[in-house]
Amino acid sequence: MLQKISIPILIFVIASCSSVKKNTITNNDNKLKSIGKVESVSTKPIKTTQIVNYSGIPGIKDTYFNNASSAINYNGTILITDTGNNLIRQIKDNKITTYAGNGQKENIAGQYTKASLNNPENIIVDSKNNIYVSTDYDQIFKIDTLGNVSHFAGKYSKSGYDVAVDGQKETAMFKFISALVVDKKDEIYVADKNKIRKIGSDGKVTTVTGKDISGDQQGQAGEALFNQISDIALNNENELFIVDQVNRKIKKLGLDGMVTTFIPNGIIKWPSSIALTSKGYVLVFDSSDKILYAFDKQGRLRKALKSDGLSSQDFSFHVKITVDDNNNIIVPSKDFVNIIDKDAQIIQIGEDNGSRRNGIINKATFSYPYDGVFDTSGNLYVIDKGNLVIRKISSDGMVSTFSGNGKYGNKIGMPQNTSFTNTEAITIDNLGNLYVIDGDFKNVQIKKIDINGQCSIFIDPQSKNLDYKRWNDLVFDSENNLYVSDNYANKIFKFDAWGKEIQFNLSVALNGPAGLAVDKNDNLFICDSNTNRILKVSKNNDVKLIAPNGIILDEPENITIDASGNIYVTDRKRTRIIKIDQNLDAEIFLEDSSLGKDKNHNLSEYTNTLKIESFKDDIYVFDKYDNQIFKLK
Repeated sequence: MLQKISIPILIFVIASCSSVKKNTITNNDNKLKSIGKVESVSTKPIKTTQIVNYSGIPGIKDTYFNNASSAINYNGTILITDTGNNLIRQIKDNKITTYAGNGQKENIAGQYTKASLNNPENIIVDSKNNIYVSTDYDQIFKIDTLGNVSHFAGKYSKSGYDVAVDGQKETAMFKFISALVVDKKDEIYVADKNKIRKIGSDGKVTTVTGKDISGDQQGQAGEALFNQISDIALNNENELFIVDQVNRKIKKLGLDGMVTTFIPNGIIKWPSSIALTSKGYVLVFDSSDKILYAFDKQGRLRKALKSDGLSSQDFSFHVKITVDDNNNIIVPSKDFVNIIDKDAQIIQIGEDNGSRRNGIINKATFSYPYDGVFDTSGNLYVIDKGNLVIRKISSDGMVSTFSGNGKYGNKIGMPQNTSFTNTEAITIDNLGNLYVIDGDFKNVQIKKIDINGQCSIFIDPQSKNLDYKRWNDLVFDSENNLYVSDNYANKIFKFDAWGKEIQFNLSVALNGPAGLAVDKNDNLFICDSNTNRILKVSKNNDVKLIAPNGIILDEPENITIDASGNIYVTDRKRTRIIKIDQNLDAEIFLEDSSLGKDKNHNLSEYTNTLKIESFKDDIYVFDKYDNQIFKLK
């Protein structure tokens, strides 16, 4: 049973005032005209900006799972890492509550829900009832019996980029933590990409087996090779079972220090997780075929469970199975925690598409709402990036899935058959068709989604041999010409209504062009991020510099224009919103960090900004960090 919490619309009032700093941009290009007035700056009276929760509910205020990953038995309950919501949930009497974490995408010590855990994934418990959780940046946090969350092991590192370094647990570095297990001495084994590491009782991290390189080799622990260890488990004899995923094998590290093959290649298509029963059976879950296998102590296959209840679920991420004290098998998925009893009956706890709940606007949920655009009727179309779909919020307050099946891929066609990869930006033409930038870096396309949600390829830059690098934003003018910014190639592309490229040359050099907007007179506005400036390009390509009074821009990233012609801008590394009126007087419309409280403060890349969109004279903010869309007044 799922306990749902209804979230009313919330209104906050944020006080803000304009800065009194002068704009000190130096213009070294004599072809660029400034239309700003920088010589006199006056402080404006304090104003208020209302923040209205338009749609979306943070996981901390609801009970849906967003990638349930790993579970343990704890004092008669089940604790589960709710990775996408940055929480540890507790299941008791089939009800979901929050045990630890506040939903913020950071690693910060604290007690219970005052602490922050960034994408908690693997969870274990020792003999003293201390809990250990692995998080992003390859760190391990400890939760003691009083609920105190503290850093336990692993120096901060970006997963996969740094090298594995042994040593004292606080300063040792992990490369890619994929699993944890604890032995009878309360020593912790860590699956770290192609290695098994151990955190000993002396507080030192050592390498048990495996190397930095991948391979497939048995023998002495020091010479064995693995390829992407996805899970590990210990039996009562302290023998270690290793899921060697890419090699599609289960290996065993014996007490003699030898690594052998326990289950060979050819039996399990994609082994993801492993657990042992009290009777010594070895359970392996295949997340590709969605089959649960049971092997005896000799590695002989005894049972295979393939259930409709499991086959319909999403296991396309790190999932860890476990066995509880009653030999029930716990299998997490994106939306559910599945409890399988001895008769192979499955109890599902959670909500189907809980992070993609449709319906009434103030009860709908999103996963990383990234960008959006309005049509002329006031319907809002949202890139729901975490769910890989395009959502629609109708003008009468109903949320639905407009296009996409939620599966990772590059398929086009009917809405339910369409799949997206990495959707970056969205715009709309004069006929109500949507256009999105979708793809990973160079493998990017502009896709067209018609008024019925059917998707097609509008522009494939590789097939057109376009000299592009990284497309960032797109916008139409009144004649259905499409402009696309490329912030690595430092140019703006222009296409006609049929996708044919039109030469678009500017009299000034661009450096990191990002957000785009077009006003009612077809003037194109460009956030030229690396030069801290906004450019205005007229229909005849006359370029002028927007130099707002009173505010220094800090790598402007996103831009929108309201019905009255006021400009709103966000900075690349911040969550503030700057308003520039038609007289070019500027003010801080919304203070930095008024929104985006779930922002990953460890990340200093461009993704820390918030995208904005206008409809009439209201501004809408896509707060991807808190999975909400806000309306500003």
